[in-house]
Amino acid sequence: SFIESSEKSFHAGLEQTDFLHAWEDSRKQINGWVEERTEGKIQNLLAEGIVNSLTRLVLVNAIYFKGNWEEQFDKESTTE
Repeated sequence: SFIESSEKSFHAGLEQTDFLHAWEDSRKQINGWVEERTEGKIQNLLAEGIVNSLTRLVLVNAIYFKGNWEEQFDKESTTE
């Protein structure tokens, strides 16, 4: 099947979801997946209204950098 081939070839997990009837539940499920894999760093990737009954596919990947800086980072030098 396509799902098995994708998992084997690309090491990619695929999930079927019901965008037609449960788009908000699907959005929350996707956001939960991203939040879990980024250890809470990204909590709301897909905002309300982004996914709706016309959505057919959402492709998501999650990555974040966790490492030590060679030089200490000055938090006072940044703004939101």
